[in-house]
Amino acid sequence: MILRMNKAAFASALAAFLLGLSWGTAEARHLKLYSYDVLSHGQTAVTYTYDYVSGVTGLSGHPNLHEIEIEHGITNRWTQSIYIDYDVLGGRVSEISALKTEFNYAFFEKGQYFADFRLNVEYAKAINNKVDAFDSTNAADTIEFRPIFEKDFDTFVIVLSPVIVKELSAPNGVPLADWNYGYANAVMMTVNEHIGVNLEFHGSTTDDTHYLVPNVDVALGDNMSIGLGVGFGLTRNSDDFTFRASIVRTFGGSS
Repeated sequence: MILRMNKAAFASALAAFLLGLSWGTAEARHLKLYSYDVLSHGQTAVTYTYDYVSGVTGLSGHPNLHEIEIEHGITNRWTQSIYIDYDVLGGRVSEISALKTEFNYAFFEKGQYFADFRLNVEYAKAINNKVDAFDSTNAADTIEFRPIFEKDFDTFVIVLSPVIVKELSAPNGVPLADWNYGYANAVMMTVNEHIGVNLEFHGSTTDDTHYLVPNVDVALGDNMSIGLGVGFGLTRNSDDFTFRASIVRTFGGSS
């Protein structure tokens, strides 16, 4: 019991630390969190993610972000994903805004070292009118590097993930932005075999935007799960509120 109480106190202190671990990022988008785990060889996952955003500084209207991802396990450590982003901003934007592909690789065996390590590399191609649901124009093609460090403390899991983004090309001769640095960190706990809860921390020092995101994941059988989260902006430049929902369905391999 004392050990459990000490771990709970440690988790609370670490939450404050994670919130302060602030690296900039190009754009919040879906406030996505990745853990160490990847699909098994031959397994495929289809994920739909929806974000409703309100209280965006300097923007009238509420961005609606839709994303469909198909991810396939090439090996037990390497998965490859393709994405389609569809952005909606009432009366102004309603279009596919980006096509993406992502390389994901989990290093070492889970639990082999003090912390587990996974690397995600994503290439995003801006398409159509180079406009997104935040009414930003001349959107650039980007590459994103996301190293993910995870440590399991039995009663809770810590995820630390810097997010490093670089613009590769932009339309109309627009100068490319410098490297941007972000973070997507979390404290994750399992309630039972069907329910998990996260306290997530996302943000950007580039724009002074920081978010606290409580989230719950619910397993609907062996091959399907849903996630529901709410994001609260913590600074003046942050979006006031984000509602996030996702559904994942896996096929093949070992569920």
